[in-house]
Amino acid sequence: MNPQVPFTQYAQSAALSTVRELRDRYGKDENSRSIPNQLHRLKNQGRVRLVANGVYAGALAAVPLNRYRVPHALRGDAVVALHSALELHGVANQVFQTIYYFSRGPRKDVVFDNLTYHRVTPSRALATPARRLFQTELGADNVRVTGRERSFVDCLVFLDYSGGVAELDKSLAMFPSFDFATALAYLKLLRRPWLYARLGFLLDRHADKLFFRDKVRDQFLRKVPRGVVYLADKRPGNHWVPSWKIMVPGIFSSSPDSVHT
Repeated sequence: MNPQVPFTQYAQSAALSTVRELRDRYGKDENSRSIPNQLHRLKNQGRVRLVANGVYAGALAAVPLNRYRVPHALRGDAVVALHSALELHGVANQVFQTIYYFSRGPRKDVVFDNLTYHRVTPSRALATPARRLFQTELGADNVRVTGRERSFVDCLVFLDYSGGVAELDKSLAMFPSFDFATALAYLKLLRRPWLYARLGFLLDRHADKLFFRDKVRDQFLRKVPRGVVYLADKRPGNHWVPSWKIMVPGIFSSSPDSVHT
């Protein structure tokens, strides 16, 4: 590639760049110094900021850094996920100071501009190359993100990275619609029967808005396991919802919509 912008100008004005990207762009034309050495010099001059090893943010960038672009710079296989994916899809009740992403390879947390980037290992069902990008999409700024319904299901699997069940209930209320077929396909792949109970119960709370009834509701009910399912941790104050065979926190004693019995 023949760059049209000088190295220094590009590095200091790019919202986000990596050594790998810069080598692809400039490596053949920069013989006097290595790319890392030049970046180190620019960092000392305050022209670039170090995000993590091999990842830089231009100090003179005209546009702010998109926080959701950073995970891919940290890990090539990164997919923005969990609560952060709900944020990207515009259906999160809050915006967190932690950005969660799936990646197979381990990586320590990265903290930059008061934001923490936390890697999570995806479910084993997605370990094969053919399934790694199951129900993911490429959004603005080429950000790879899990789909809306998959993101919600993932939050029910990894509650620690969801903000909790109360947050998820509020987020589900922000969904303009819900693709039940997409969610069922993902649940089938994960093969965790208790997820049908968790998701079905929450969908029931918003049944009127999301049209969760009749045949599609029955599809979830048929998959509910025989044993007791917990929506969150076992604790005093939980109450029993017999239709979904689930114990739920006391905050769910009433419903914003019509709940089936």
